Amino acid sequence: MTDGGARPRRSGRIGGAAWTLYDAGRAPSGLGLGYFVCDDPQAADRRAALPAGQALADLDDDAFRALWEAGRPLTATERRVVDGSGAIWLAQGMGPVWAEGGSAAGTTGLRLRCVSAHRPVVELNGATLSGTSDAELIARIGAPEGVAPSSD
Repeated sequence: MTDGGARPRRSGRIGGAAWTLYDAGRAPSGLGLGYFVCDDPQAADRRAALPAGQALADLDDDAFRALWEAGRPLTATERRVVDGSGAIWLAQGMGPVWAEGGSAAGTTGLRLRCVSAHRPVVELNGATLSGTSDAELIARIGAPEGVAPSSD
């Protein structure tokens, strides 16, 4: 898989730990997903909404801290995965879209978004975060979209 280059990032220190904030993607409206990764493996990664038009390079230390404080730790349906090249991925469980009448439409699975580099989003239909190891996720990063991990 070709690396499309690094995503914008900014580093800073909060509470004695080094944090890196990645601009993990933007919607057409300009709103974005900020993903905080700590150098301390015991600290929980965080995510935050990035305002439209806010460039990470323009954040001063106070704005960096305010964005970190406004962020939230990852939920039980999210986790960090680092592939063999060192790229950082956010694995997120996705559920069905509830249609009118209370019925589920679509499928469940996992969505992997590379937050450290410009790489295509990978969707694994039918996979669950609790039932899929990091090694299985890493093996599937280069697989075609919609391929479910093997059960063996």
